[in-house]
Amino acid sequence: MLLRDGWTGWAVRKRFPAKPMHIALYLQYLANTVKSKSATSVAVNALAWAHRMAGMESPTENSLVRTVVDALDRSLAQPKTRKEPVTAAMLEELVEKFGNPSATLSDVRSLAAFLLGFAAFLRFDEISQLKCCDIAIESSHLSVKLRSSKTDQYREGALVPVARTSTATCPVAMMERYIKLAQIDLSSELNLFRAIVKSKKGEYLRRDGGLSYTRFRELFLAMIKSIGLAPKEFGLHSLRSGGATAAANAGVPDCLFKSLHACIWYDSGDVFPIV
Repeated sequence: MLLRDGWTGWAVRKRFPAKPMHIALYLQYLANTVKSKSATSVAVNALAWAHRMAGMESPTENSLVRTVVDALDRSLAQPKTRKEPVTAAMLEELVEKFGNPSATLSDVRSLAAFLLGFAAFLRFDEISQLKCCDIAIESSHLSVKLRSSKTDQYREGALVPVARTSTATCPVAMMERYIKLAQIDLSSELNLFRAIVKSKKGEYLRRDGGLSYTRFRELFLAMIKSIGLAPKEFGLHSLRSGGATAAANAGVPDCLFKSLHACIWYDSGDVFPIV
């Protein structure tokens, strides 16, 4: 379809085998009309496939064509939209709206995960991989055991402390509430954050599996939207970036929070409340 409607429609004469100069001009034509990086990529792959099927050397490997492809990849690349960081004030609104004494298990689970992600600078993968036994709660803080993370190249793991605070957004208090409501055994190897089953008797956690990225994102953006914010301006990384921003604003030394999970942060003995 692409060769018939695209290349053969553009190249009125000398369609096949194609010359590198003609392919370069055609790709420029696509860039100016379709303005799509994927369209130029598909065109190159289709032309290469057609020549290989005919037992010919593909002209798409020519240095001129490769130079044009690289240039178009850069010029047609869509700029990444930077998501806004979550703030402590936003979390306060979420807790006020969804964390009342009669809150459902689903809402308490979401709040516990969001507050933990914010306070401990966690990525979604790190949150989703947490086991019940990775959480240890003390009088002054809770400790999160990260078995591995993106920045942990040697898979040594790390302990991340999260301070107990006297605010409504205290991540430790919300985690305790979640553990009690969900009847979680902190010695268990089951996922800490799991899907919820609703029955006539109420809500309870599924025994196996965890929350998918899609579902976790849906829950987060739905709550964000409920307090009057634009969901498209936020993502799950907003929790981590928001926590780091709050730490910087609170005067936490760069060497402690920029490493985000480095052991020095734990070994220093300092626990900084940021929510």
